[in-house]
Parts: sequence; structure tokens; C-alpha cells
Amino acid sequence: MIDQVLAPVTDDRAPDTAALIARISEIAGSLGLELVSVSGAVDTVIRRHGDQAKTLDTLAQAAAEVSAQNARLVELARAAEGTLDRSARETEQRVGEALNAMSQWVHSAEGSAARISSLSQSLSSVGHIAKSIETIAANTNLLALNATIEAARAGDAGRGFAVVAQEVKTLSGQTREASRHIQQTLGALTQEIDALMRISEENLKMALAMSGRSEGAETASLAAISGTFAQVRETVHAVTDGAGLIEGRSTDVQNGLSNLSADVVALDKLLTEGGKRLERVAMDGEAIMQVTASAGVQNADSGMVRKAAETAAHIGILFENALIKGDISETDLFDERYQPIEDSDPPQYMTRFVALTDRLLPDVQEQVLDFDPRISFCAAVDRKGFLPTHNRKFSLTQRPFEPEWNAANCRNRRLFNDRVGLRAGQNSGAPLVQAYRRDMGNGDFIMMKDVSAPIFVHGRHWGGFRIGVKL
Repeated sequence: MIDQVLAPVTDDRAPDTAALIARISEIAGSLGLELVSVSGAVDTVIRRHGDQAKTLDTLAQAAAEVSAQNARLVELARAAEGTLDRSARETEQRVGEALNAMSQWVHSAEGSAARISSLSQSLSSVGHIAKSIETIAANTNLLALNATIEAARAGDAGRGFAVVAQEVKTLSGQTREASRHIQQTLGALTQEIDALMRISEENLKMALAMSGRSEGAETASLAAISGTFAQVRETVHAVTDGAGLIEGRSTDVQNGLSNLSADVVALDKLLTEGGKRLERVAMDGEAIMQVTASAGVQNADSGMVRKAAETAAHIGILFENALIKGDISETDLFDERYQPIEDSDPPQYMTRFVALTDRLLPDVQEQVLDFDPRISFCAAVDRKGFLPTHNRKFSLTQRPFEPEWNAANCRNRRLFNDRVGLRAGQNSGAPLVQAYRRDMGNGDFIMMKDVSAPIFVHGRHWGGFRIGVKL
């Protein structure tokens, strides 16, 4: 089994050739580490540039929105200015109309008072005339009485005169009665006219007072309104001018941000391409290390490579024995339907072979941890990078709502499908030595080596066994 993953070392090489190959392997390993370090730094820069590009794009969009809002503000301010002008003119017109109506009321009240006064005087004259008529009627009645007496003295000769005197007396009485009735009517009418005069005088006083106050209020109100409108116009003008200035500056900022964003995107593209080239060079260095390792050349990684190959072969045998015993079917052993574990964060998964790996692998993997103090972790992964069973120190139960703690302490049942994890799981050739930067959080990274060897089960590639080595 181990011969599938680690070629035998031949003894017919010249010592100088072996030393040269070992030196090449050592240089390739060092170069690979440096390239991975640089590549990781470039990746960090790329991510930051990507974040900056997104931020700049967001700022450019915000500047465009500010510019559009300022344009709208200018439009609204100009519309408000026109509305203010119209309102001022309409207000002045309405105040003028109200004052004109007040003036007409005053003139009407004055005319009514004058006419009522004239009517009162006419009624007074009629009263005097009525009294004169009554006096004349009384005198006529006395004359008629005297005429009647004289007619009686005259006897038959004065009888006709007595009839006339009686008629005159009757007419005199009627005249006196009519005169008294007229006086009574004039008295009542005079009282009404007097009351009307008093009301008219009060109305006139009120009209004059209101007219005076209105004229003063008109001047004060119009002055206040004019002053207020003037202040508002000045404010609107200031807002319009300021908004126009902001609009111009926003346009400049928007253009500048757009240009800067384009530059960052272009630089990001160059960095991405450079990072890919560095990654390819690093992989070439790893290929050199893989070739020398498969050739049996001894170097600093030889012990780890052999340990990974031996452990991978041992795990393959354990899986084969489980198949033979019927502990698991081949279909279940190669199950790649990863079922998410509910409420896990970061997400964990289950497959049909997890129960088997939890039973077979812990003791094997814990022994490898004791092989060398530089070993940080070791675990078997399938071809998709799924790690079912980890070292005990990394297999704690997840805590609710603590994803950072879970990510550091609950690394079992996880999918590690990054470049290093996938290559370790998918490699079916000679043992693989990869260098990578391990993210320790808070922007801190440490350089690591990942030494892996493929796991075969009855000749079928299951995955790989990974050893993480601290540098």
C-alpha cells in the first residue's frame, strides 16, 4: 500500500547527484514558502483593494445621489421663490381689498348717519307744525263756540250761521284729534329715529376706529409681510446658491471617485493576475518538492512526508477491514451527500461514514500529533475537502452565538475546500507538500506547511491524510 504513495529509494545514485537534488529540493521549498508568503500578502492587498473598490463605488453612488438631490433642491427652491412672490402679491391685493371695503363701510355709515339726522330734523319740524295745527284748531273751536253763541242771540236770523259754526266746531275737533294722533305717531317715530341715530353713531364710531386701526395695521402688516417675504427670499436665494455650489462640488467628487474607482479596479485586476502567477510559481516549487520526495531524496520534510504516507496507508487498511467486516458499505464509505447540522455556525455537516471515522481515526491521529512538536494538527479528509473527525482538541461542541470560538475549537465535520484543502483531498499521486498562510484572526497570519498523502481503499481513491506543520 505504501508503495503507491511513496516510491522506494534506490541506492545506485551518485552521492553528488543526490546532494544536488536535495539542495534543489531545499531551495524549491524555501522559494515556495517565500512565494506563498508574498502571494498571501498580495491576496490580502487584493481583498482590501476589492473592499476599497466597493467603498469607492458606494461613495460614487452616494455622490451621484447627493448631486441629484441637490438638483431637486434647487428646483424646489426656485419653485418656492415663485410661490412666495405670488403669495406676496396676492396678500397685498387682499389686504388692499379689505381696507377698501372698510373705507366703503365708513362712508356708508357716515351717509346713513347724515340721512337719519336729516330725517330726525324733518320729523321735529312736522311735530312743530302738528302742534301749530292743534293750536289753530283750538282757536278755531273757540271761534266756532263764540259764533254759536252769537247765532243763538240772533234767533232765526242767525240759524244758518249757527249751522256753519257747528260744522266749523266739528272740523276743529277732528283737526285737533288728528293733530294729537299725528303727534303721538311722531313721538313713537321720533323715539325709533333717536334709537337708530344712536346705533348709527355707534356704528360710525366703530367704523372710524376700525378704519384707523386698519390703516395703521395695514401699514404695519404690509411692512411685516414684506420684511418676512424679503427674508424668505434671501434665504431661498442662499439655499439655491448653496445647493448649486454643492451640486458642482458633488459632480467633481463623483467624477473623482469614479476615476479613482476605475483605477483601483484596474490595479485590482493587475494584482489578481500577479497573485495567480505567484501561485503558479509556488505550485511549481511544490511540484519540485513532490518530485524530489517521490525520488526518495532526503530533506527537511522527508520525515513528515513518510509519516503522512504511512498514516494514509494505515487508514486505508482500517477502511478496507471495515468493509470486509461489514461495518460499512462501500457506498456509505464514499458518501458525498453532506447534510448540514442544524444551527451550526460555522456550518458543520454529516455523512454516512462519520460514525465510522469517529470510531477508527481518533487514536491514529492523536499518535501522529505526538510524532513531532511542530505538528499543529492532523486529520483525514475526503476528496471534497470534508474533514469528518479531527483531533480531540479541535472537536469541541459548538457554542450558540459564538462563531469565532466555534471556528477555532470545533473544526470537525467541516468542509475545507480552499486550495490547500482541495489539493490534499484530490491528490492521488506522490505525497504533497504545500505552504500556506494560516489566518489567526485580527489580521495575524503564520506560515504553515501542509504535508499530505492520498488514502486508497481497495485501489479506489478516498481522500488524503493531512499534517499541518508549524514553521
